[in-house]
This record gives sequence, structure tokens and C-alpha cells, in this order.
Amino acid sequence: MEEESDLNPLKPAGKHHTTNETFATAELIRNPSRKPQTRSSKCLVYILLALVLQSIALLIFGLVVLRIKTPTLQLSAAAVKDLHYDPTSLNVTVVAVVRLHNMNFGRFKFRGGNTTFLYENATVGVTAIYDGGVGSREKREMSVSVKVMASDRQLSDNSVDFSRDVDSGLIKLRSLAKLKGEVRVVKIINRHTTAVMDCTMALNLTGQAIQDLLCQ
Repeated sequence: MEEESDLNPLKPAGKHHTTNETFATAELIRNPSRKPQTRSSKCLVYILLALVLQSIALLIFGLVVLRIKTPTLQLSAAAVKDLHYDPTSLNVTVVAVVRLHNMNFGRFKFRGGNTTFLYENATVGVTAIYDGGVGSREKREMSVSVKVMASDRQLSDNSVDFSRDVDSGLIKLRSLAKLKGEVRVVKIINRHTTAVMDCTMALNLTGQAIQDLLCQ
């Protein structure tokens, strides 16, 4: 009988619960929707962050890629050949390099135009630039040859200035050109634009060279 009283009853297996587990179970019972709400909040944050990043990317794309800039047109070099002059007339061929720079993310296709040389306000030479194009963010150089001729009779309103310039050995010239065309970006945007050239230079008669070439 004493041996039977000393035996302690065994606790059922698998029924042990720690205090933390019991507390967590009770908390889950009291707030069954707490965990799903946390997940929903995180998902919402991720969605908002993705929308913000997408908006920034679209803004940068619009400002950088879709923004249309007017291509630049200028004389990059000029040389002289077959120079003949006297106090009342001038006959010379100017060989020049016209540089067209397209800064856009799309091809610039242009129609033909003219390069005009002026002395004061009188036209003294004209040559053609033919149709063409320049690729995205590329430069294109075109060689032009212009026959420049001037005389007192042609420059009746500026004959005094012309004779004085011949005596000084420097003839001031101006070169103008326009190339009309369109820029096409990512095959969805077409915009008409015009590249304009306005350059000044001095023809050195004694040195037979072009100097002080400056383009706006």
C-alpha cells in the first residue's frame, strides 16, 4: 500500500505549453486579423513605392528622351581658292564645311536648302545643300563650294565701303542657311523644326584665307 501511495501519476504526453506559446495563442485568439493587416500594409507600401519610381522614370524619359531640341547648323571650316580681285571687283571660291549636329534621341530628316554669302546686305554667292538626314545624337559634315563675286556695279549702294575693304585687305562676309525638316522620336513623336546657320568671317586678301570665323 505504501508503494502505491509513493507513485506520482504521469502527466499526459504532448500537453506541455510554455508561457510564451500560451500567450501567443491567446493573443491570436483575441486578435485573429492582426497578421493579415500587417501583410496588407506592407503590400500597400510596396505598391506606392513602385508607383513613385515608375513616375520618376517616366518623368526622366519625358524630359530627356522626348524633349525635342533644334539641331545646330554652322560652318566648322572654310578655305579660299581661285582668288582674283582689284579695287572694284572680287572673284573667289570659298570651300566650306557645314556641320549639322542633332542632339535628339531621334533622326532628323531635312529638306534641301541654300547657303548664302552676303557682303553687307547684298548677296554675293549662293550654293545648294541637298536633302538628307542625320541620325540620333550624331553629327554630319557637308562640303559646299560657293562662288563669291562682287563688284562696284553690283554693290552700288556700298561701293565706297567695298573699295575701302579691298584696300584694307579684309572683306567681311556673312553666311546664312536654313534646313527645314522633322525629328522623329521612338516612332511616335514627329516634330517639325528648322536648323539655322548665321556665321561671320573675314576674307584675308593678301593671305588668301578665311579668318575670324564665328557662328551664333
